[in-house]
Amino acid sequence: MKKYLILVLVVITGATVMIAGCTSSSSPSPSPGTSTATSSPSPSSVTSTASQNSVAIQNYAFNPSTLTIQKGANVTWKNYDSVQHTVTSDSGAFSSPRLSTGDTYAHQFNNTGSFSYHCSIHPYMTGTIVVVA
Repeated sequence: MKKYLILVLVVITGATVMIAGCTSSSSPSPSPGTSTATSSPSPSSVTSTASQNSVAIQNYAFNPSTLTIQKGANVTWKNYDSVQHTVTSDSGAFSSPRLSTGDTYAHQFNNTGSFSYHCSIHPYMTGTIVVVA
């Protein structure tokens, strides 16, 4: 009986720690490349003008999942989910802190090419920024 009680306490403690890590309401400190600009969810189109360079993080997905922008443009991601997410380049070129609900992260793309990224907390969340001249 004592072993069973200890096992139950360990499982409850572990679950509490995991839940707390996904639902933190603290705002991360800004780091280089971040922005506090407000943005709205991006339309479903994949080509963006300078005023539309935004990606919504919503329903455990990046929307749009592929965004085409001009060289030198900034892209702003905004988290609309109730859990934290990150914006992490597959190549290590950029990485946001953990973004809580309402937090934003911006990065300027100065090179042409295709830049894949993901959420380091939920690796199945992926996206691509295509930068054209």
